[in-house]
Amino acid sequence: GRGHPSFSRPFRNGCGRKPEGTGVSNGKRALTGRNTAPSLRFLKKLPRNGRTAALHALLLTDADLSAQEALAAALADAQSGLPGRNDALSSQERHLCAELVYGCLRSEIRIAYLLRRVLPRPERLPLPLSHILVLAVYALLFQERVPDHAAVHGAVEQAERLFGRSLARVANGALRSIQRFGAAVNTPEFYTEDTGRGTSGAWDGLCRYYSLPRWFADLWLAAYGEENALSLMRRSFARPWTGLRINARHALAPDLRAALLALAENGRGQAVGFWGMAFAPGALPTEVLGNSLEHWRRGGALSFQSAGSQLVVEELGLTCWRGKVWDACAGFGGKSAALLERGVDVALSTDRAWSRLRHLPGLCRDLRLPAPAVCLADATAPPLSRWDGHILLDAPCSGLGVLARRPDIRKASRRSPADLEQLADLQSRLLDRLGGLLQPGRELAYITCTLNPAENEQAVARLLRARPELALLRQWQTPHAHPWLEGMYGAVLRRA
Repeated sequence: GRGHPSFSRPFRNGCGRKPEGTGVSNGKRALTGRNTAPSLRFLKKLPRNGRTAALHALLLTDADLSAQEALAAALADAQSGLPGRNDALSSQERHLCAELVYGCLRSEIRIAYLLRRVLPRPERLPLPLSHILVLAVYALLFQERVPDHAAVHGAVEQAERLFGRSLARVANGALRSIQRFGAAVNTPEFYTEDTGRGTSGAWDGLCRYYSLPRWFADLWLAAYGEENALSLMRRSFARPWTGLRINARHALAPDLRAALLALAENGRGQAVGFWGMAFAPGALPTEVLGNSLEHWRRGGALSFQSAGSQLVVEELGLTCWRGKVWDACAGFGGKSAALLERGVDVALSTDRAWSRLRHLPGLCRDLRLPAPAVCLADATAPPLSRWDGHILLDAPCSGLGVLARRPDIRKASRRSPADLEQLADLQSRLLDRLGGLLQPGRELAYITCTLNPAENEQAVARLLRARPELALLRQWQTPHAHPWLEGMYGAVLRRA
């Protein structure tokens, strides 16, 4: 039940997950190989700080962990006590680590291009040294509070500690060369030169500048036109906003909403639906109504959920559902909880991965919500012959709408055109199976966090052709021009 048999890498809402049996290797190859991640036994040669933890996390993403999984593992290791050391990471260093991991993955293609401009064969470098350089280039490009000389010095020092003076000189020369490019590296035009074949077009340059695989951009160009494709490219490269959801059942919910709205001033925050709020990067308040956000989270007054996930539920009208609801791909349970907070009777939540679903009862307990029945089940073959209620299908998808939040999806090892074809086939089978269980007068809501017509409008059109007893009531997609909201799609169908 942990993965679908048709996938070598199971998916959930765009999350490529580590295959069973993948581990992190130890030994000397960890420092010199291109296909292994180093153990802490080697990384402890470096100072215990946010940059070292970020280096560890980036190496773990090469072991096929998602950004979230790699960051959690690296921070857990950084916080664990080692003999003779009492230097656990401060909150500031942990936040620095998170910024570096997500930022480097988000800009990895742009940075790789710059390194190819200054190094003859960067792919021959030891993998940890490659990531040391990536971290340094990210600091040069995006960390305004880090002086350039400090970014270069820190990377050279790390390189020398791990690899000696020879490779430290290579690192120093590469970073100094990138510095000499000056402000030109901040323009798309700089990235039009093809380091392998002379020159290339402006579209290639834009793909490199926005750090997007060319085939992603081509898909958007063909589906939505050049103007919309450029808007999506810009949005995918921007740092994501942080979403909060106020528990409508909490006694202080109206007061919290009013206080958060007051804090969302000067465009640094915005309401999402009625009970949601989103804050720009760096603008999340540390406290509200005299208490920390963690205090309110522990008290069941609010939780964290992306703004796009909140808004698609509102736009589809799911909070108005009456009668029991089955959340057929519940994942961690965010949408189940959101509906329960609004008085919707979510009676059953299922998922094929217990690693995700096991969190739902605890989430409901924290939010003081009635917990639905929880069942480990594959929605393509559910243990139900009939369901007399509405069905929510938050389907596995390619995640092209959440690239800013899930930057590891950009890696070639995580997504390919063949993956999208497999996902479209899976979505069709899910829709057909659940559509067949739908009873007269009941509704099926289909949601994805991707921007790909084959997984969205075309998937719904295929279902309507296969099951003429269903009718499309409404559909919604994040406006392409929106500067920061995650790319979501949703449709609601009803059986006559």
